[in-house]
Amino acid sequence: MKFNINKKLKIEFRTDVEGLDKFAPVVRSSQFIPKWFKEMKDYVPEELRELNDLSNFKKNHNTSKKYLDGTVKRCPAIIDLTTEGFIIPLWSDYLIQSDGIKAEWSARSFPVGLDFHPNEQVYNWDFDKNDFHSPMKFVNPWRIYTPPGYSCLFIAPYYQFEKRFTVLPGIVETDKHHAVQFPSIIHIKGDILLERNTPLVQIIPFKRDKFDYSVGQQTEEGRYIEKSEMNNISSKFKNGYKDWVAKEDKWK
Repeated sequence: MKFNINKKLKIEFRTDVEGLDKFAPVVRSSQFIPKWFKEMKDYVPEELRELNDLSNFKKNHNTSKKYLDGTVKRCPAIIDLTTEGFIIPLWSDYLIQSDGIKAEWSARSFPVGLDFHPNEQVYNWDFDKNDFHSPMKFVNPWRIYTPPGYSCLFIAPYYQFEKRFTVLPGIVETDKHHAVQFPSIIHIKGDILLERNTPLVQIIPFKRDKFDYSVGQQTEEGRYIEKSEMNNISSKFKNGYKDWVAKEDKWK
């Protein structure tokens, strides 16, 4: 499976598991927007403000709008993160059974499965109370190829709010190393049923660069540019940030 990032850049996902690219393919992150986020309104409903003792908002701000203040759905940082890159969904159902001391899993007939790292490898790890102390490893059926000079950041899709386990973040130079596994920490005891197509890992490709940096006070020109940007963005109820970024890209 190949994705064209633009005319020059391409990331490839290849698998030896027959049919996987059809029944559980890698997709763009925008296809896994969390349900809670999609269903949320752009503005806080008035009845919710009243529940939070903010019912004077209308009077103090001389407005009769039903929707009064922006929700997290208007946060550009969250929008950009949840739509950036690609998602590897879970490729099979798995039943994981853990008592906190040992763990087993069931889905043995599928070509790839799960594995566990010895807890001695993480003996100094700061585990939570119910964490299983041997990291579970998802044996990834995908091989990932990026252009020369490009790596991939692998993270748990944060805003999916997965509570049962956490895929540990990492960076791999996928222009040179293509078989990437996903060690994870189990957070609860007992039976965990993981279903196929659960969003498992978010992949964000990036170019490896070294940056010089400086630390100092903001300049007057910088303050003017920042204020102009904020005025431009805040002058629209929706898509102010996207319109501003698109305009800046156009003039570069």
